[in-house]
Amino acid sequence: MTASRQPTNHPSYFIEGDTVIWSHNDRPLWAKDGSPLPIAHPQAFRCIDGRWFTDGEHVIVQAQQGSAAVWYYFYRIENADIATFEVLNERYARDARQAYFITGKTIRTRSPQAFRPLVYQDWRWPENGPLEPVTCMHDYYAVDAESAYFNGKRVIGADGATVVGLPGNYIADAGHAYYFGQRIEADRASLVVAPSGDGPLRMTDKIGPIEDGQRMTALDHRQVEHWREFFTALPALQDYWWHRLQAPAAPATPATPATPAQEVEYGGHRLTGLDPATFAAREMPVGHGLMGVFCGDAHGIHWLHWYADGPCELTLLSSRPISSLETLGDGYLSDGVTVFYAPNHYQTPQALRKVDPAGFTVLQGSWARDASRAFHRGKAKKGVNPDALRIAGCYAWDDAQLFCDDKPLKVAVPHDTLQVPHPGFLLAGDQLFFGRRPVSAKRVHLPTLEFLDADFARDRKHAYIIGYVNLVAIDGADPASFRVLENGRAADAVREYDAAALKEASAPATD
Repeated sequence: MTASRQPTNHPSYFIEGDTVIWSHNDRPLWAKDGSPLPIAHPQAFRCIDGRWFTDGEHVIVQAQQGSAAVWYYFYRIENADIATFEVLNERYARDARQAYFITGKTIRTRSPQAFRPLVYQDWRWPENGPLEPVTCMHDYYAVDAESAYFNGKRVIGADGATVVGLPGNYIADAGHAYYFGQRIEADRASLVVAPSGDGPLRMTDKIGPIEDGQRMTALDHRQVEHWREFFTALPALQDYWWHRLQAPAAPATPATPATPAQEVEYGGHRLTGLDPATFAAREMPVGHGLMGVFCGDAHGIHWLHWYADGPCELTLLSSRPISSLETLGDGYLSDGVTVFYAPNHYQTPQALRKVDPAGFTVLQGSWARDASRAFHRGKAKKGVNPDALRIAGCYAWDDAQLFCDDKPLKVAVPHDTLQVPHPGFLLAGDQLFFGRRPVSAKRVHLPTLEFLDADFARDRKHAYIIGYVNLVAIDGADPASFRVLENGRAADAVREYDAAALKEASAPATD
């Protein structure tokens, strides 16, 4: 520390003249835009608690953007009541008038005196002995007399007067449960969260288990067995889904035929919770030309995820019957009510929000549209006009934006003049692109360049193989007499050329 620096009540902050210094990078405090942060009374600067500070007139907060690559900055809360300001945890604070979240959000609570982070009961596993209950504080959930909050935002529909905290980013009020601030399908009256012996916490209601906020409506037989220890440890729970699966089928009588067990077998796996009478499994195309497996019954559609060694996993996609599922093309599917995008055979398909299947059209190259938006691989493309969208090869553009394989590409000519002479090449005025990379006009004579087919091209100087990385001149080929014979083969006046061999010979070297 230099002689002129005065310490504060925080070991990482110092006062040097009229400046407050953060020793993390030894510079004065700065605002989000990088400019110096105004401090009304530098000599009064002190830490209230954690990342919350004051200069005697304002509350000053040390904030950040990102988590892996972090950008730190500071901001002032202009109208906080310093006399009643109270830090509740690293992310929440309050004063007599309102509450605050660490990102700079002011929470207009009607009951600031009741505003507090939520606590919940968890368990810890000591090295020896039984499980021990512990009380924990949620990092991101808070509550007041009227509402609950997640990351400083009001949880829609949550009743603050009855909200309780649960482990694993769940909360519940008198009527509903919520996961990461979103209401989930759950029977609140029978909802229970508890450890399984010395294993992980589990959540379930009488209808079925819940994992990552989603109800698991069908399980591999081995997954059902994994719940045995849970229900054995909690004998007070009765008539849950697990108990009903253990009950033997009712004996057949002349008046009442035998009830089949609610279990089917597919691919060597016994799947529990599906109706055998209406069960169906369908292998359907997903993204990148792959195939995925969907199964279900009259009551729901499930995505079947295989593991290399162990049970399969069923994820409920829709309560619609499996017979309603149809492919729309390029990884897009619909159950008649919702459109899904399945990127490949191992990632769970995702529902597209606010999309009406009746007005949804799959275009090409994983592009699609509805009445007002364009989509690429299931993601809405902000600002793209679907009525003006053109797609050719790996390129797509409207009047304002140009994309190559979904990444923006800037060109210096009007978009209505763009041409795609080959699926991997774009002609923008007097500039040629291979993918996103410009092709040197010194190497290729653009005025005479012509693409002969998917594999060969020529200009006045050279014949080319369309290689893995660009146009590659074919040594010794005569462009004047060069022609395509058939798919994958070409010739000039002297000899013939094989496209596969030329591509392999011109491929970049690999280790």
